Amino acid sequence: MRSDPSIVRSLISVLVIIGFSLAVAEFKVDTPEAPVTAIYGQYTVLRCSFTVQDESSLERLVIGWQHVETEEVVYSYYYGKEQLSRQSPQYSGRTSLFPEQLKQGNASLKLDRVRPADAGQYQCFVSNTKGNDQSTMSLIFTAYYKEPDFFIQLRPSGTVFRFESQGYPKASVSWYNEENEDISRLTETSYRQSGDGLYLLQSILEIHDHNRSSNYTFRLRNDVLHQSVSRTFGLTEMKTAEVHTRNRWMLVVFLLVTEFIIILILGTVLYKKHVDWKIKKDKMETTFS
Repeated sequence: MRSDPSIVRSLISVLVIIGFSLAVAEFKVDTPEAPVTAIYGQYTVLRCSFTVQDESSLERLVIGWQHVETEEVVYSYYYGKEQLSRQSPQYSGRTSLFPEQLKQGNASLKLDRVRPADAGQYQCFVSNTKGNDQSTMSLIFTAYYKEPDFFIQLRPSGTVFRFESQGYPKASVSWYNEENEDISRLTETSYRQSGDGLYLLQSILEIHDHNRSSNYTFRLRNDVLHQSVSRTFGLTEMKTAEVHTRNRWMLVVFLLVTEFIIILILGTVLYKKHVDWKIKKDKMETTFS
């Protein structure tokens, strides 16, 4: 039985259309579902991949990265090169692709010198002769808290202890006495954002003389980076600080008294010389007259 040529041609056309549709449908852009954690001052990689069927799929390749919340252009690539003139100024000099991996379908973006404003969602868009697609991922910003600075202030009623540090996001702070009892309710912790977006942390504990403990512990936690900082200081350190302060004031008083005595002695000597010179002068004037 012969096949009708028109039916064969129609069947071939349908198969070609179906094949083309499947090829287009296969084109896909993927980004990680889990957020990427970026650390202040370091670089991070926003990962994105796209389907590569053959070499021709790299023709007319377009890659675009955009910050979803601000709608700023993070990076743009087409005509075989970067289009930096379209880039938002805040990302200038901080972005780059991995050119040698484009043929493997890698459209990941390297972001240098991460800062707080970089946090948010990013959209990766890829287009070529085989199709186009886009996908979104999230970036979480964080910064390690630096070694806390410790200050002691003596007051008539007791002693004030203060810890200061800097990081991101807001850290969890707690204080404990020698019995490991949480005394955070007695403290005051404040946060202030600096010009670079990091949080300046200040935590204060004031202890009155009648309820002093031998030891105290200050703890700071940055849960995003699983960072934990714990510092324990004792009554001996407080007494040493008190002695140093007392000795410093005694030295200041001693120097002031000594300086006053020296000035008084010098003044007395100069005054006596002035009086003696005046007496001699008067005698000489009397003799010659």
